[in-house]
Amino acid sequence: MNFCRIVTLALTAWLLASPAVHSQGANRPEPPPKVCIGGKCVTSSSATAGATTSGPLKFHPGIYPYFNNASGVSLSRLGNGQDGKDLQLINSLTPNDNVAGIAIAILWTTIDEGTTRPNYDWSVIDAYLKAVKGVGKRLWVRVQDAAYLRNGSVANGSAVVPPWLISQYGAENVMLNYAPAPKGVSAKRYNPVVTNAYIAMLQAMAARYDADPMFEGVTMFEETALGVDTSGTAVTLSTPGADYSNDAMFAQLYSLMAAMRDPTLGFKTSNVQLSANYLFKGADSAASWTDVLNHVLQYHMMLGGPDSWIAKWTYPDLPYTGPQSAGPRASAPTNPAYFRPIFSDEVYRGWWPGTTDWRGKILFGPDAELTDTGGYITESMNPIPTEADIWQVRTGLDHCHYFFFDIDYLPTGN
Repeated sequence: MNFCRIVTLALTAWLLASPAVHSQGANRPEPPPKVCIGGKCVTSSSATAGATTSGPLKFHPGIYPYFNNASGVSLSRLGNGQDGKDLQLINSLTPNDNVAGIAIAILWTTIDEGTTRPNYDWSVIDAYLKAVKGVGKRLWVRVQDAAYLRNGSVANGSAVVPPWLISQYGAENVMLNYAPAPKGVSAKRYNPVVTNAYIAMLQAMAARYDADPMFEGVTMFEETALGVDTSGTAVTLSTPGADYSNDAMFAQLYSLMAAMRDPTLGFKTSNVQLSANYLFKGADSAASWTDVLNHVLQYHMMLGGPDSWIAKWTYPDLPYTGPQSAGPRASAPTNPAYFRPIFSDEVYRGWWPGTTDWRGKILFGPDAELTDTGGYITESMNPIPTEADIWQVRTGLDHCHYFFFDIDYLPTGN
């Protein structure tokens, strides 16, 4: 029995006893939306707290490798099953392997190609869903509204939003640049026009796939971290991020989260993930993160996102004996190798002053980028970290439910 199989079995056993598992189903009674005595009525707190799911959530934990994580999948990347591309890898999966399903990253512009109005094309997702069903696996979908690009900028014509948004509002009003430009572009998530268009697309996705038992979940976007270029005093093609606002980012994030769980139009049974690592442009604080995680709990969502580090980078204090007292990027950790904490993870564990332990209260699904187990971050480390080193943190410490990792292509991929 290989290592991942052992971990998967241990994880499944832990999940069966986890309070997070039992809180997701319909077995927990919900109060009526309104109680009246005579002419006096009181609305229950759960009815006013926001949209909730109407039934039990799908729950098939395990390993979900990401296909073509960075640039998004396409029908050409799926291939024909004989060309060394995605379909060949999918067809190689077996019932007794360590894979619960696959995850695909798809660009917003691949789904919506409309030039004058939204025009959704579901052919790519349909094809991947058909492929995984053929081998008894499940599908997870992440939509991407950003792209890291060499020489990529709004002024250079890079686009990550549908053409109709650009033609109707102007590229500089719906997209912004990463810093330092030209490093890539992102949708203006803080703009209600952009968020509403994104919501409409995701709710259309919910209408098409939510009832499918093999459609396991959806991730709203790639990450919360945003190194945005805010230079300039006015919005232009060269300075599209001049109107940036962290407050607007929070407002639109919560609007998106509510829409994803809208009782009529949103996802009712599929999991919804907030892919979180750092909050926007330097908005990390115990209060902000607690508010975000409260919304995750309220809408029965899942936390977890890109970046996963090894134990000696993760623990401020070694040897590890339990909860860590150090805060984010601790100034005096006892572990000299403590290097690059992930803020969402530390809050999730309750390590920040003023935060509590969220493990067992919300679902958790981290992502390990294989570039970090032998790529640009760890290239000077000896020995190079392995997937087993990542598992040590993500299972033993974080009790993850789902686990995503980026794959490379044959013959050198995983």
